[in-house]
This record gives sequence, structure tokens and C-alpha cells, in this order.
Amino acid sequence: MMKRRTFLLGAGTAAIGTAAVLRESDQGGPYSPYFMNLNHSLQHSGLARPAIIIDLDKVDANIDQVRSFIRTPKTYRIVVKSLPSLPLLQYIMKRADTNALMAFHQPFLNTIASECPTADVLMGKPLPVAAAASFYRELKPGQFDSQKQLQWLIDTPERLSHYQALAQSLGVKMRIALELDIGLRRGGFTDSISVAAALDSIAADPTHLEFSGFMGYEAHIAKLPGMQRVLRNTVNNYREFYDAAKASHPALFSGRLTLNTAGSQTYQLYQDDTFFNDLCAGSGLVMPTDFDIPTLSSHQPAAFIAAPVLKKYNSVQLAGLEWASGLFALSNPNRQQAFYIYGGNWQAEYESPPGLKRNAIWGHSSNQEMVNASNRVSLKVDDYVFMRPRQSEFVFLQFGDLVTVRGGDVSESWPVFQQS
Repeated sequence: MMKRRTFLLGAGTAAIGTAAVLRESDQGGPYSPYFMNLNHSLQHSGLARPAIIIDLDKVDANIDQVRSFIRTPKTYRIVVKSLPSLPLLQYIMKRADTNALMAFHQPFLNTIASECPTADVLMGKPLPVAAAASFYRELKPGQFDSQKQLQWLIDTPERLSHYQALAQSLGVKMRIALELDIGLRRGGFTDSISVAAALDSIAADPTHLEFSGFMGYEAHIAKLPGMQRVLRNTVNNYREFYDAAKASHPALFSGRLTLNTAGSQTYQLYQDDTFFNDLCAGSGLVMPTDFDIPTLSSHQPAAFIAAPVLKKYNSVQLAGLEWASGLFALSNPNRQQAFYIYGGNWQAEYESPPGLKRNAIWGHSSNQEMVNASNRVSLKVDDYVFMRPRQSEFVFLQFGDLVTVRGGDVSESWPVFQQS
């Protein structure tokens, strides 16, 4: 079982508020007050390694923002891949008052089934049938009822036949949601005839298959010009699939079906919609830089990479180009100093102190990245450099446990999901 762990402070350090322990020399330093406090809190935590920092106060604000738009009777479904930590998911589920999750990876799915026995799970992509078989093989006996709490996503008639064969061989019933291509052009059913054929197969085998609804992802809406026009066309595409399917198989539409769409970039567009009943958001709760878009302007960055400074040089020295160190500073004041940080080469943008730049001549290093700055940046060895990840789903898995912060103070260490 994955457990939260209280963060261990460095030897001889009391767990007191960061504002109370700021050194006088830190005042007016290279950071904003927020990052100055965070830097000092990390220095006194005993961490001393690169880490993902999750600011729970900012996460709370983002959750509340999502819930102000996705209200009952709509279901708010949390995207697991964007928040790949069991304690983080459980925290968000409680704050957001939802047990609905969207999963994308079989090992994550098995962990959820084991540790979140009341979860309502919709798969966010169609997995190979061998991955579905692995799920059932690794499923532990317990409260999670896959025949009621799990919806498998199917994108083609061929995949449906593979899943049906698996269900028959295992003697289980699989709830089936059909993926619709409503404009993203990344797979899914593309016409009503193939949808009707899939529903024929489901209706013919009620012992092993149950139709649970539709999923249509539409991330293209936020990226194309004329967003409102694209939104109307996308919604119309979805409704045309729905109307045709209901006309051909009315018996399958007698109960409540999942009509899922949206993601962090688009969820706000459906506030007044009365057709969809299941909306997703994940990355918008932590706000990596890829999500700095107008539809999320009310959200706050809540996740940062923090990396200690290992070495500091008053000039930029490059092997074989030592003679040019002065020229670097003359050509660009932001190359007056060089810092080597612990680690590097992450999908991230430098956030604080402002003015930090990777040295393009030195290139990336996953061991000790060179970072340049002007002389106005008064970083010291053991200070932290802060970055914002470009995305969360992969980057969060590169650092070990997440480090949570509450009120500016380092709080707990939360494990991330295992990839296998």
C-alpha cells in the first residue's frame, strides 16, 4: 500500500513557519517573496535533491475553480495520468467530492482498484487486449467490482471482438464505452454505421458485454482559430453519433449512460451545456506551462521543479573556449554568471529567480545542467532554482516522491505511481 509520509526535517531544525526563519541576508534576494520562502523551507527540510513541489493551497484553489464550473448533475472525472500519485488523487477526490477517475495505464488501474475501492473508472484510451487481460490477472479480491465500476474504452469493431473474446474466456461482463472521433482525428469510431455494428455485438451478448456510453475527446477546440465555431461543430458531431445510435438501439439507452467529453483546456466551455453529463480535468489542477492558455487564466501554477545549486562561477567557462568567457558576458548580460544545478534536462521552463537561461553551447545535462544569469541574480550554492514543468504526466514520474507544501512550509512526501 502506498502511504503518505511526513517530511523529515534536517537534523536540529525545528518545524516552524518559513517566515520566522528567514535569514536577514535573504531579504531582497533573487526571489519573489513566495519563492524566497519556499527556498528557505526546502533548505531546512533536509531534502537536498531535485523534486516536484506541489503547493496544496494552489491546488485547492484550482479544484474549487473546476467545481464552480462542473456542478451536479454533471460528473467531474479526474484525469489520473496528469496527477500520477495515489495520495494526490485521493486528496483531490476528497476536496472535489468525486470518485470518478479516468485512467490510461494498466498498472495505474490495478493500483486504483486496490486502493480506491469505491472509484468509478472510465478508461481514457483503448488498451491492447493483453493489457486488459493483465488487469484481470492482477486484480486483487476486494470491494472493487470491475463489472460495475469500470468502463473499458473501445475504438474499433476489431478491438471490441478481442475484448468480447477475453470476457467470454474469463466469464466476466465488461462495460463498454465507445470512443468517438468528433474532430480530433486521433482514432475512434468515425461513422454511425460502425457504431451501430458495435452496438449490435454488444446487444447480442448481454452476458459478457454492456454498453455504458460514449467518450469523445476534443482538445483541438482550444488550439484552432474560431473556438466557438469549432465547439459548435464538435458538439454537433457528438450529438449526431448519439442520436443515430439511440435510434438504432433504443433499448441500450434506457438507463443513464456516460456522455463524456472535455479536458482541462475546454471544461469551462460546457458550463451551460445540458447534453454532456461527464467532464474531465486533470492538468489544470497543477498547471504545467503547456496549459497557460486563455481558458485557464483563472488557474494558478501549483507544481514546480526545485533543484539545488551545486556550483557557482562568476563567469561562463566552457572547455576549449576559456578565452571567450568575457565575450559571453559582453554579448549578453544574462551570461555573466554560471550555475550548475543538481540534475537537469527536464521538460520545464525556468521560473525563479527570473532571468535564468540554459547555456545552449554547453547543451543539456541530466546530471549537472549549466544555467546562466546576470550579476543581478544573487544565487548561492545550496539555494534552489525553480522551474515549471511543461506537462505533468511524464515529468512527475521522474523525481520519486512528490513534496507537498502547505502555507509555504514543506509538509509531506507523497509517492507516485509505478509504471509497471
